Amino acid sequence: MSLIFDRFLDRQTPALVAVLGIFLLAVVSFLDYLTGFEFSFSIFYLLPIVLVTWHSQPRTGYIFCFAAAMLWLLNDSSSSQIYSNELIPIWNMFVRLCFFLLMTYLLAELQKHEQRRRALERIFFHDILNIVGSVRGYAELLKDNQVPGTQEVYNLLYQCADRSLEDIEAQRFLANAENDELHVEVTSINSQLMINLIVNLYQNHEVSRNKTLSISKQTECFEFESDQSLLSRVLGNMLKNALESSAKGGVVSIGCCRKQEWACFWVHNQEAISPSVQKQIFKQTISTKSKNRGIGTYSMKLLTDCLHGRVSFSSNEQEGTTFEACYPVRFPKTQNSYYP
Repeated sequence: MSLIFDRFLDRQTPALVAVLGIFLLAVVSFLDYLTGFEFSFSIFYLLPIVLVTWHSQPRTGYIFCFAAAMLWLLNDSSSSQIYSNELIPIWNMFVRLCFFLLMTYLLAELQKHEQRRRALERIFFHDILNIVGSVRGYAELLKDNQVPGTQEVYNLLYQCADRSLEDIEAQRFLANAENDELHVEVTSINSQLMINLIVNLYQNHEVSRNKTLSISKQTECFEFESDQSLLSRVLGNMLKNALESSAKGGVVSIGCCRKQEWACFWVHNQEAISPSVQKQIFKQTISTKSKNRGIGTYSMKLLTDCLHGRVSFSSNEQEGTTFEACYPVRFPKTQNSYYP
């Protein structure tokens, strides 16, 4: 029954949920008035607060916190309760308000985490089903002898299988990172070798077709400490996004340099990102390519945070788009880090 009611509320507009919350708050306040000061009714004020916070918007929940605290104070003032000091009701109201606000904050954070988890799952299942569907389609054609088993078909099957493994592994990394369970294995990394590795991975990738990929002449060679696997995922996403966003004949460059105690990597392409997308670029469902993707830039931010780094970008029509990720040259020791 509660599940049906929960789904019903999810289908309603935030305004309608707020109206329902106001009605419920009025009922609770009225019952609190009828029962008098001898019966504590504080816990029941949470019902409308939880309702609007979860099914409407967190800021609406905060407004209800203040409304609930004031209504409790009015009911308490209208009762025959006598206090030793006239400021005691104000203090009690303040304590209840803090309790309401704390519960609303925790509920809002829980909702944010749940929405993020659902978004990641939605993107993952959408992409993996597309890839597996392609593999199945090619396999059925081969099974029914509708197409000959050429090297090109085998290469396509391999690429689809390889892409599915990449997406599964990426989902595992992101899930661990969000739950703060990601194991960071710190090793010494050569900046030039890292750049060469990423370029070699995407030099012959399908996203590089009819585009020029180059290493910036400003690239510096130096040693720094980080997790090579996680770092390669961030840089790979940066480079892949730039290639996918570039038109045919476009030029994409990648480079790195040392800025004091930071190892900074950048990827530049000639296309500009629209202002509306720029405002939400690192959110989990935002993409410069299509509305069904967006895990790339989000994972860049999430994994960079795990590596104690910072990621940023600049984009305009004149200079194109540059993404930059910087990491400490000496990796700070944490309990989730492993130094071989």
